[in-house]
Amino acid sequence: MGDVSRRFIFIGLVIFLLGGLVAFQEARVSTGQRPVILRVPGLLEPRVLEEPRLERYYRDCGHREPIPLPAGIKWNWAGNEELSILFPPPEGWRITREGERLVITQEVDGLCPADAPKRHLAVKDGLVAIYQGPAGSLGPLMRVTNLKFTSLPPSWREKIENGQAEFNSEQEVLEALDSLDEFRP
Repeated sequence: MGDVSRRFIFIGLVIFLLGGLVAFQEARVSTGQRPVILRVPGLLEPRVLEEPRLERYYRDCGHREPIPLPAGIKWNWAGNEELSILFPPPEGWRITREGERLVITQEVDGLCPADAPKRHLAVKDGLVAIYQGPAGSLGPLMRVTNLKFTSLPPSWREKIENGQAEFNSEQEVLEALDSLDEFRP
């Protein structure tokens, strides 16, 4: 047997062994086990060591909400390129690290589901206005009433100024405004 034949046999054996190691790692990952960490930089080393945390950040209220991880993705073998395809930055996704763990956050406009039904009163152009979301949030203006802020009793003016005129639903805020009917012009 010549040198060329031995080299081909050796290369074939190395390829066979590496293929077996890769198949072994894939089998461990697909069954939910952590892969065996082999320190061969760039070859068999997993790129993401812990399952990432996915969350949605709502800009209008500042709350974060966990999102379930998509099924079928092998996180231990995902690199930056694969993650940027799955979570494209133009759609508001941002990938950061907390130690060994990736945190993948999607920033969206609007209020979180818990704050969306809430309403609060504030002042707009001297009139009482109803805003969506909890007091202090950047929720959208729902409507401006014809009720002058200065005509309200001091206790209501103080509540509105201090961000304490918050209600859990549209119905609650309407009931509160009905109780203030006597102060309408």
